[in-house]
Amino acid sequence: MNFNNIVKKGTFAAVIALCSLSASAGIVNVWGEFRDGNNSHINSFYDGLSSHSSFNIQGQLDSHNLDDVDLLWATQPANNYTAAELATMADYLSTGGRIAFMGEHGTWTPTQNNRINTALSFLGAGMQIQNTMLDGGFHNASRANGQILEHDLTAGVNTYNYAAFAPLINLSGNTERLMLGLDKISVMMAFENIGAGSIFLITDQNVWDNINDSSNDNARMFENLITAKTGAPSIPEPSTLAILALGLIGLSSRRNKVK
Repeated sequence: MNFNNIVKKGTFAAVIALCSLSASAGIVNVWGEFRDGNNSHINSFYDGLSSHSSFNIQGQLDSHNLDDVDLLWATQPANNYTAAELATMADYLSTGGRIAFMGEHGTWTPTQNNRINTALSFLGAGMQIQNTMLDGGFHNASRANGQILEHDLTAGVNTYNYAAFAPLINLSGNTERLMLGLDKISVMMAFENIGAGSIFLITDQNVWDNINDSSNDNARMFENLITAKTGAPSIPEPSTLAILALGLIGLSSRRNKVK
C-alpha cells in the first residue's frame, strides 16, 4: 500500500477522533429573563450533567464571546433585541451554533413571544409563535400516544412533561416538528437548521419544573440539544483545523525529505 495513503488515512482518523472528543462535552450559555431568577434552573441542570457546563450571561448579547459556546438558551426577552444582538445571533449560527428560544403561552407573555418572532424572522427561520394557549395544566406527552415524533433530537425521550404552550405556526422551509399537543396537530416543539447552525423553539417554561423527576425524559430532551445530530453541515473546531494544518505541513515536509 502507498505510504502516503497510509499517512493520510492515519491523519484523517486522528482528526475524526479529536472531533469526537470535543463533541462529547458541551458549553451552554443562558441569556434572558426567566421566572426563577437568572435562569438558575437551566444553569443548574447543565452544570449537573457529566462533561457539560453552563454560564448565565447578562446584558447585551453582543458584549459576550460565543466562540466556544455549543448551545445558547435565549429565554423570554424583557426588551426588544437590538440590531447588534440579532447580528450576533446570525454570526453565531453561521459558525455552527445552536440557539434554543424559550417563550411562554400567548396569554401570559405575548410581548416576549413577539420579540422572539422578530428574531426568528431576522434569522430566516420558517416558524413563528401564535399568541394563544393550548393544553392548560400539566400533561405528559409520550411517544406511544403520538405526541413525541421520531428524530435524533428526541432520541431516548419517551415521556415529556409540559404545561400550557403557545402553538408554533407558519412552519416552512427546513423546519421540523418534534412534539405535538394533545390534539396531535398543534406543534409545541420544533427546530430548524439554518446554514451550519440550528434553532430550537419551545413556548413553555414549565418544562423545567419537574426536570429531576424520573417519571419523564425532559432531562434527556434538553441534553440532546447539545449532543444530538441535527443534520446541519459540520464545521471543524478551530483547534482541529490548526492541528490538521500542522499535520499537512508535516506530511509535506516528510514527502520532500523522502524525495
